[in-house]
Amino acid sequence: MTLLSNLLLYSPGHSGFSSYVHRVMPGIPGHQLVLGDQGGAECRNDHWLPQQGPASKRLALLHRLSLTQHGVDVKGALKKVGLRIEDLGGIYSPYCDALLALPQVSQVITCHDLTPLYISNSRKASLRYRYWTPRHLNQAKCVIAISHFVADQLVDFGVPASKIEVVYNGIAIEREPIAEPASEDLLMLARHDRNKNVAMVVRAFGQLMERKPHWLGRLVIVGRRGRQTPELKKIVEKLPKPERVVLLDGVSSTELVQLLRGSLALVSASTMEGFDYPIMEAKAEGLPTIISDIPVHRELHDGTSLFFNHGNAMDSLIMAIVGLATDDCLWKQLSSLGRGFALSLPIPDQRSKIVNIISCAASW
Repeated sequence: MTLLSNLLLYSPGHSGFSSYVHRVMPGIPGHQLVLGDQGGAECRNDHWLPQQGPASKRLALLHRLSLTQHGVDVKGALKKVGLRIEDLGGIYSPYCDALLALPQVSQVITCHDLTPLYISNSRKASLRYRYWTPRHLNQAKCVIAISHFVADQLVDFGVPASKIEVVYNGIAIEREPIAEPASEDLLMLARHDRNKNVAMVVRAFGQLMERKPHWLGRLVIVGRRGRQTPELKKIVEKLPKPERVVLLDGVSSTELVQLLRGSLALVSASTMEGFDYPIMEAKAEGLPTIISDIPVHRELHDGTSLFFNHGNAMDSLIMAIVGLATDDCLWKQLSSLGRGFALSLPIPDQRSKIVNIISCAASW
């Protein structure tokens, strides 16, 4: 019996999903179902991942709609490598994507969040989550939620609590923590989506520069463009010093580490998240984090981050930034506490928990 991992939705590039795959999958045994270079599904056992998206227009469209499995021959890919359906001991997906062609096999899928049900960036995403995601959740024998907040969302969405398991994301600690702030730069790692609340941070940064004219730092925002980008650019252009706001579509892993270690703090102003992994990336480097007071942030970071209130978000955020910049003891305390929390979530533990859940689900 072998385990099959469903990676048909994998897309190369910088995204939370691809980052999750790169962290988790090296510890998951068995075969992997991926999109091959020739445009069809391939079953492999070498942890290879595609370096580019689908070439055909039809498959590229299905891939964008998270419907990739409906454009490939899943059973044919298994047959090519000599695997029968009865040879599969289970199927795992790091996405919320059950293989609908194999309903007779025990499947474990991952739900990262249900944000589009509440704060959607497009009608397409809202409809997909409302009407298509339930089919995958129903077929899965077990659903891994990446936080208790997501688990609660799933229960509210109708998923039985008995089939939900919570496994927090792990983080790798690869360097010594930074000892002191290298600049007054503020860093955001966020797509230009509604729930990320990037525009509010830009407005708050503009007010910060007005109130503190000698502030030397920049606001650096790393994230893919989205429907909020045009509005965001207009806000930046109206700032007294627009050059102090830097918008980057993406950076390499080396550049990301340099930005994290060269900043005063990481800021997350999200109004809803499933986990918010960039906060963990900052804490792994010893960088303090200033974050919005939302349920998942409280669940994970209460006592190890500086929170600001959504009720008077801009004033509260500015006060937190100034307080951190002027209090060395606070900066060092948050650096140490955040680093300690990151150390408590090693990636091998996350992988081990996932493998154990897959094994248990197959025996139910």
